[in-house]
Amino acid sequence: MRWKFNLGILAIGAVIFASCSSNDDLFDPEKAALRKEAQYTVAFVKQYGEIAADQDWGFGEKPTTRGTNPNSNEWSNYVVVPGDITAAEKDAVTEWFNTHQNPESTTSVNWSDFFVQHVSSAHSNMDHLIAVLENGTDDHIYNFNASDGSIMLMQNSGTSSFGYLNSLDSKNHYKYTVQYINGSYYVGFDFEATGGNSNQQEAADGYYNDWIVKICPATYKNAQRIIAEDLGASDDFDFNDVVFDVALLSDATVITLRAAGGTLPLYIGNHEHEVHKLFGVPTSTMVNTGLDTEKKEVVIFRLPKCNAISDVRILVENTAAGEYYLKANCGEAPQMICVPTTYEWTEERQAIDEKYPKFREWVGNTAVDWLN
Repeated sequence: MRWKFNLGILAIGAVIFASCSSNDDLFDPEKAALRKEAQYTVAFVKQYGEIAADQDWGFGEKPTTRGTNPNSNEWSNYVVVPGDITAAEKDAVTEWFNTHQNPESTTSVNWSDFFVQHVSSAHSNMDHLIAVLENGTDDHIYNFNASDGSIMLMQNSGTSSFGYLNSLDSKNHYKYTVQYINGSYYVGFDFEATGGNSNQQEAADGYYNDWIVKICPATYKNAQRIIAEDLGASDDFDFNDVVFDVALLSDATVITLRAAGGTLPLYIGNHEHEVHKLFGVPTSTMVNTGLDTEKKEVVIFRLPKCNAISDVRILVENTAAGEYYLKANCGEAPQMICVPTTYEWTEERQAIDEKYPKFREWVGNTAVDWLN
């Protein structure tokens, strides 16, 4: 027998709302959060009807936990490996760096997991490549030596800076630029040597074509997407206040942050990962949720190992309701939903059932394929 979320729940919500409305409770963060949740629940059921008792909002499926392997022949088991650099791509990118002197980096990226691919080189004294983590630690990019290389998957690394070891003066140099060319990101290096002897000295010429590599974010095959409401408004069900992908690895959890349509401080996992800060924008700025919002590249970071997607916690700071974690309890109004990574999230203020008309039916019947 299927039991559904019914008007009795609305009555409970009304009781919670009333019990939290006394003057003594106005400044009680816990009761304020309960009041906000009750308002959200009433509005959701009014909009979408009764909720099936077995509705787990996509969190019931257990994705496979993937291991990691440094061997390139194993990468395709758990990540999408980018295609080879074509001759046309190599020529076009190299020509760009050959003809642009002293270019400023047009963008920066923030990825813990990414691929590095060799494009071209023009100097023989540049040894292994370096990626720099957020804490300033150098991370050796293997498979790249003597101004040459192929492809490398970097995991638990960083893109805050890049460098190379100069075999002429035996020093690390961090003279690089990041450019977005024809839809992809490339890092170019300008050779310089600053040794103590005259034969160990060479001035940079401003052309970052001495070693060029391509970088692209790692996409994990077992990832799933979380879409969420921050409860900032009780009549807004676009489920794009935060959008991010979760990949469960054997030793860590990889988060790929894709959008932030809310304007409340919102943290993934812990207080170190506020989504607006990660995107480099103020809390009041929406990111990647429509034509009038800020456009930003995805952010990739790592959390400690989780056993299930539902273990990834989302914390919201609301001046009217204190701090609270978003929920997706079975048979109750969802504050977050788990969907495949093929899911296209809504634009700002676009109700989820406007983009996915079967969503309303799925709320009350889990057998409905609402995404198709």
